[in-house]
Order: sequence, then structure tokens, then C-alpha cells
Amino acid sequence: MNLKDEEFSFSLFEVSKTRNIKNDEPLVEIRTNGRIVFNIKASDLLNDSHFCMLGYDEINNTLGILPISEIRNNSFPIRYATKGAYIGAKKFFKHFNILPKEQIQDRPFWAGQFIGVKL
Repeated sequence: MNLKDEEFSFSLFEVSKTRNIKNDEPLVEIRTNGRIVFNIKASDLLNDSHFCMLGYDEINNTLGILPISEIRNNSFPIRYATKGAYIGAKKFFKHFNILPKEQIQDRPFWAGQFIGVKL
């Protein structure tokens, strides 16, 4: 059999689901269930703190996260996972009546000692 004389028509393997491209920028998600989720880059801003205080700037509609090393009254625990970190803060969002109706994702920024996230 002479392969040089044969014509081939190859079909390429193509996955139907596209891969997530690795995101190298820090991002924070505010979810509708009141969870604040930090991707791995953004979790570096927490400096391995295990607790935080949360604040709300009504004029700028911005969430402020103050990482702290020890538990305090009204502090929130920070949970670390392989892909970043998260804070369960539903009570905080309900207190200020700012629980988002849809997920918010934004780049965090420093505002003094606080990590800021626009709502």
C-alpha cells in the first residue's frame, strides 16, 4: 500500500467545553448569598489573617474589609481554600440592606487599611 497516493481528511479533536483561562489579576466576588469570595491573587491581600471587620461606605457604595489577626466582637472569620478565600457575611449585607440581587465581581483596592470593593 502506497500512503503517498492516499488522501486523508482528518477531523481534529475539539472539546465542547472551553477551558477557563487562568486569571492572574486579583478579583473579589460578592455573591447573592452574602459570601465574599477572593480568588487566589486577591487572597494575598488578606495577609493570612483569620478574621476581618466589615464596613460599608454609603456615599461611595463600597464594601471595606479590614483584615485582623484576632477575633473581636462583630468580626467575621476568613476561610481559606485552595482557590482563594471567602467570608460568610450575609448578616452584614442584610443589616445595611445591600445584599446584591446578582453577583458582583470587581478588582479590590486599598483604601487606607481597608481592602475596598465597589458594590
